[in-house]
Amino acid sequence: MKYTPNLNLKQPELTESVLITDINENMEVLDAAVSELQKGTASIPDLETEDKTIGGAINEVKNEVINVKQEIESHVINPMPHRFVDNGKTYRWGFRTLDGKPQFIYEEVTV
Repeated sequence: MKYTPNLNLKQPELTESVLITDINENMEVLDAAVSELQKGTASIPDLETEDKTIGGAINEVKNEVINVKQEIESHVINPMPHRFVDNGKTYRWGFRTLDGKPQFIYEEVTV
């Protein structure tokens, strides 16, 4: 008897008799696996998320997308979102247009 690599289902050889109990055991394994997938609770260790379930990973990615979107919107609204340090002084900087021409703008900030 051979077994499948992922779910360890029984695979009788062509010369072996097929037992109804083996088929029923395979069906129970498949039913449980499909149920986990439907619920989003199947664990996938290779997911590059903290939550290794499908549903949890999707929610984690969704929340990250929302956070990045908010950061981008904040960045676009702020005319000087960047900072740099020169000779111990901190400056914020950005770009704007004046009469249709781009300008580099900056100002010293207190930390």
